Amino acid sequence: MRNILYISLLFLLLAALPAQAAERNMGDHAMTPSDRMEAGQMMAHDQVAYSDRAYLSGMIAHHEGAVQMSEALLAAPKKQQDPQVAAWAGQIIKAQKGEIAQMKAWLKDVGGLDQHAYDAMRHEMQNMMHMYTSSNPNVQFVQQMLPHHGMAVTMTVPVLVHSQKADLLKLGQEIIEAQAAEMHAFRVWLNVRGDHNI
Repeated sequence: MRNILYISLLFLLLAALPAQAAERNMGDHAMTPSDRMEAGQMMAHDQVAYSDRAYLSGMIAHHEGAVQMSEALLAAPKKQQDPQVAAWAGQIIKAQKGEIAQMKAWLKDVGGLDQHAYDAMRHEMQNMMHMYTSSNPNVQFVQQMLPHHGMAVTMTVPVLVHSQKADLLKLGQEIIEAQAAEMHAFRVWLNVRGDHNI
């Protein structure tokens, strides 16, 4: 029961995110009713445009970004690595490499890689690598991984709404639950350090 309530609350939060993002993109100006209507139409279009193929292609690139960030942390000198953060990085590499292989196999049944979706997400991942920079590699990793995981959760909600593939629905639920739990752990870790830059 607790899990159902947790997921329901998460869905409500995520439903508000696109409008909030659009409002931030408007700068200091409040959105007019017509702006809000246009944003709503864009959201509706995105829902109609959902496809398993585009999701899998984008999520493969997204997972590859997480692996790259994790490997960058583990490439830092051992004495600079926080044991907890290094453990998170190792877990992310293992879990997401496994999911990448699974998603690549599924793509064979839905028309192969959607190159546009893959390339667009690769570009987003390159930008995200430069979102936060810190002299402390542990802080940089956690600061980057929080919005990265948040993006994965947002991307995956439409899977649970639209996909008719049982295996993908199961993976979608697992991604949301696992990455939301890690986001909580990351945020607690930053809070303990007194780091509120994100």
